Amino acid sequence: YHFRKFSNDGQFLICFSRNCQNLIVYRHSCLSYCSKGIDCDNQDEFPIKGQKFEGHFSQLYSLNLACGSELICKDFFLVTDCNCYGIFATATTPDSDPPARRGAIPNIPSMEKITFYLVRLADGTIMDERKFHNDFIHLAHNAGIFMYDDFVSILSVRHQSIHILQIRKAGMFVDVQT
Repeated sequence: YHFRKFSNDGQFLICFSRNCQNLIVYRHSCLSYCSKGIDCDNQDEFPIKGQKFEGHFSQLYSLNLACGSELICKDFFLVTDCNCYGIFATATTPDSDPPARRGAIPNIPSMEKITFYLVRLADGTIMDERKFHNDFIHLAHNAGIFMYDDFVSILSVRHQSIHILQIRKAGMFVDVQT
């Protein structure tokens, strides 16, 4: 697995499969342990279950987000202020010498398809998705995406535009302005 990060409230551990096709979410489960001995620092007394990952985390779900030539961008993850939804991205490999397209800046790489998913973290339901075709958006470390309150701005480098979306409480992306 690729471990990404915890959600802002610390309830969910966000991971991606080794092949970068699946989103895997874990919830922290508290390990209870009681020792009768005086020397509580002795590692031998700690239960075997507590020494394993599964002793501290339980998998909530595994969700296939990417298919075909798309991969989950493992350096991209945003969570809403209410900690209900996570935003994940999948993309194809960038083409460094793409064909010219109307409205696109020449000599800028292009990704055939970029998809943003709005996922309800509690159960893994995909609430909404937004696709961009033949575009280039800096996904690594959220460089081309910014979130403020319930608004998300996405910078399209190839088309020199900013897409502003609002995330509704019902779990959907709404176009505000481009």
